[in-house]
Amino acid sequence: MTVHSPKISDVVCPIFLGAWKDNEFEYRTITGTTFSIGKRGFAITAAHVIDQIADDGGGAAVGAVSAAGVWVPIRILESEKHPTEDVGILRLASIPHPSWLVISHTSENQSCTYDCWGYPIAIAELSSKYEEDGLDNPDLVYTHGYIRRRISRSLPMSVYRGVAFYEISDIAGDGCSGGPVIKKKSVGGATWDILGIYIGASQASGIEVAYATRADAFADWVPKILNRSVSEESRDL
Repeated sequence: MTVHSPKISDVVCPIFLGAWKDNEFEYRTITGTTFSIGKRGFAITAAHVIDQIADDGGGAAVGAVSAAGVWVPIRILESEKHPTEDVGILRLASIPHPSWLVISHTSENQSCTYDCWGYPIAIAELSSKYEEDGLDNPDLVYTHGYIRRRISRSLPMSVYRGVAFYEISDIAGDGCSGGPVIKKKSVGGATWDILGIYIGASQASGIEVAYATRADAFADWVPKILNRSVSEESRDL
């Protein structure tokens, strides 16, 4: 698939907490970020974001920008978490655009640079002080950095499950969990390779750093709701 004039907001979307009432969604706050893969209505996020949706006990929706430039909520029909890593998959009622994000089996090392997109809660909350729709019309934020080190053991922070991580240099902010960590090719190229999933930040050796779940640890995962690997789904362009 050749992507013409791609918009990142077509494939990287916020996840909102709120409530569905008569097919209308009442926004309350952002809980994470997700990105679509393939063209059949599936999206990837962090497993702990799915946990937050379940713990909230209310409702959730994925936000998407329509062709008219208006934000619309998309229903999450079902979800499934990876058995060990901090990754999950969502089945959505629809997706705004077929995705050109491909989940890579590549295992990167220190100094590899990456790009990341997400929807920080702090920026949305700040916007809501000045704009009535600030929380349900959030800004997509870009960060760029490099891999500090590979980690192949559990992290001391219990919220981040798994044993396969990148420690990365740039902190995206709360609300960006589930966003894609990308080894980007040129804009307009056929695909961009997903190296990992942004999961959050914490203190390490006296400084605050961020973490991502490595894609090589979940590329071959076959969720029951998908019936093939997430890598295969992402390559169905």
